[in-house]
Amino acid sequence: MELRHLRHFLAVADELHMGRAAERLGMAQPPLSQSIARLEKELGVRLFDRANRRMALTRAGTAFIDEARSSVLHADAAFALARSAENGAAGEVRIGFVSAALYEHLPRRLARLRRSYPGIKPKLLELSTNDQLMALSDGTIDLGVAHPPLGTGDRLDVMELPPEASIAVLPEDGKNTQVSLAELAAHGLILFPAAQGPVLHARLLDCFTSAGVEVKIVQEATRALTMLSLVSAGLGAAVLPRSVRRLTFEGVRYAEIMDSTLPSLSLALIARRRARLPIVGRVWDVFTKPDKEIVE
Repeated sequence: MELRHLRHFLAVADELHMGRAAERLGMAQPPLSQSIARLEKELGVRLFDRANRRMALTRAGTAFIDEARSSVLHADAAFALARSAENGAAGEVRIGFVSAALYEHLPRRLARLRRSYPGIKPKLLELSTNDQLMALSDGTIDLGVAHPPLGTGDRLDVMELPPEASIAVLPEDGKNTQVSLAELAAHGLILFPAAQGPVLHARLLDCFTSAGVEVKIVQEATRALTMLSLVSAGLGAAVLPRSVRRLTFEGVRYAEIMDSTLPSLSLALIARRRARLPIVGRVWDVFTKPDKEIVE
């Protein structure tokens, strides 16, 4: 059974007139009659009564019409999806991200992607910066949102996002919203492993050293939510992007650091520099638009 035979059947069923159906389909009447006859022969039933030069659906034709219409609609949808996938407007794209991207940058860009290309389905993978670099290299992700600097030379396209100020996260103690470096250090620091972001790790610790404050790393954690859980348990304090304040997390308080400026926390969009699939190019274009163009 060919799809064109179903289209011919539906046109005749709608018109109940072979001549009008042929005109609607842009074909001559004899080939249309032959197409209907072949379909009836293949099904082993009559689809139309042709008594007194009038056409009517038989019981079999009436039973067949809904399934035939559904099949044609599904086929048309499949054709449209295939065409969209070919030009990059539909399909799956794999996006790696560090947890710091979750609070502001990534959600806004995903919302814009959904509005611009509803047929593109992002598959999100939470990965450290180093893991993203490896995943881009072996082709298991298409794009990433990672912490610079990346030290990858000319292998990647990199677009840095606006840096975000740091904020202290401490166990809830009912105090005001400001804290000194010494108060922060007194809790002990919960920090990401140096291998996860060696430059930022060193810059954070240098701030304490430059201020003459001794600080000890009491816990290491690779995810912001893990850090918040450890802080709420009273195991130390953390330094996270200011946008983390969007999370209401029981047992923690967020505080501005009043006597020092900790390094801003930067993120960058990254993708392989070599020729990209059309879908990856479209997502890159959406994600790299200036923030002022990303409207909620």
